[in-house]
Amino acid sequence: MTAVEEKLQLPRIYKQTVKMALYDLCIVGAGMMGSAAARHASEKSGVKVCLIGPQEPKIREIVSGNEVFGTHYDEGRIMRATATSPLWADLAKRSEERYRELENLSGVQFYHEIGALTVGTRYGQFIGRTKSSLKGGPKGYDNVEILAAKELNDKFPYLTFADNDEGIMEKSRAGYINPRKMVMAQIVVAVNQGCDVIRDIVLNIEKLQGVYKLTTERGKIIWTKKVLLATNAFTGMHQLLKNPVSYKAMPQTVTLAAVSENTAKRLSQMPVVLYEGKGGESWSKTYPRDSSDNIQFYLLPPIKYPDGKYYIKIGHSDDILKGSLELTDIRKWYSGKGDEELEEELFKLLDTIFHGVRFENHHGDACATMVTPGKQPYIDLLSPTLAVALGGNGYAAKSSDEIGRIAADLILTSKWTYDIPKENFKVKFHVPSKL
Repeated sequence: MTAVEEKLQLPRIYKQTVKMALYDLCIVGAGMMGSAAARHASEKSGVKVCLIGPQEPKIREIVSGNEVFGTHYDEGRIMRATATSPLWADLAKRSEERYRELENLSGVQFYHEIGALTVGTRYGQFIGRTKSSLKGGPKGYDNVEILAAKELNDKFPYLTFADNDEGIMEKSRAGYINPRKMVMAQIVVAVNQGCDVIRDIVLNIEKLQGVYKLTTERGKIIWTKKVLLATNAFTGMHQLLKNPVSYKAMPQTVTLAAVSENTAKRLSQMPVVLYEGKGGESWSKTYPRDSSDNIQFYLLPPIKYPDGKYYIKIGHSDDILKGSLELTDIRKWYSGKGDEELEEELFKLLDTIFHGVRFENHHGDACATMVTPGKQPYIDLLSPTLAVALGGNGYAAKSSDEIGRIAADLILTSKWTYDIPKENFKVKFHVPSKL
């Protein structure tokens, strides 16, 4: 643990005693988007900001008492600017431009620039959409290398691909971020800029005589002129908006497969991998396919986790899921290890994708993503004093700094000044909000 990380354990940040005050802005939700918004809002001179959200529990069990969790409870999330969605690609690029600045300001390292490899069936829609996201096309994008199947297998001999697969290798400014440490970095900088951090859960938001009264689980009353909600999949849990926004909480299962330290060193230059296609001949035949008969997955290289072990992580797409979670089930889901059958299928697929790699053991982990109807983020003003930054859709970790920056500017100025049309970020409600 570094000196900065040790500093973060001090009560000054995580168990801060906050004097009764009227804040200019309270951000509800201390995950990746909320912490980013707190950092960007608190850098404005004369703006008094607080960030409210629970700390990560030491043990994720139902009996622990926690009912609100975060998708950032992990050591690895993919960073790439090549994406099938131009909007998400743009948000990722703009965020990445500030990663090193954030590391320098906080003293917390979270960005690992090892490259990103997108692979799929040649001439398939996935590869085609990814190529179209490159400004100027692949030939005009000096950060990208197009790899045929033979080149893929030669360049990455520890992985197996199909003879008709094609790869797009993003050589720099791509890799993975550590979401726990990224949130840590955002909070360190926000606190150094004067932001108060309250480790609690907001149960109710009420507007009284032009200001908001926030009531927390521990009985705190917080007064603020403006509110930004960054509560993601837990947004509907306490009906903070009285009427729910339109979204689904999608259950995510990942397999964490342990490898030896020597294997981790051997694969230290392995890029992150995203795949959508027909799959290799040697791959598991029982892994569920999407409606187009494709296999989809994402893969991260060996990463050292808090237990001291190195794990390769593989995850799935939403296309193979049977349905979304009810709000009443999210707490139980986060306290478990995901879908056991799906976790086994993920490991079988992983074991057949790799060549010459021995896995010591494997286990599952679970989280939930907030998926909006258009799979785009909600960054919107509901009133001049109330805004939301929601809808990660499984893509927001890499883009969270830019999302937080947009949301902070929006709520502080009460107007849209961003260079991308606001219609791309407009929130959808089941019925109009009453707050």
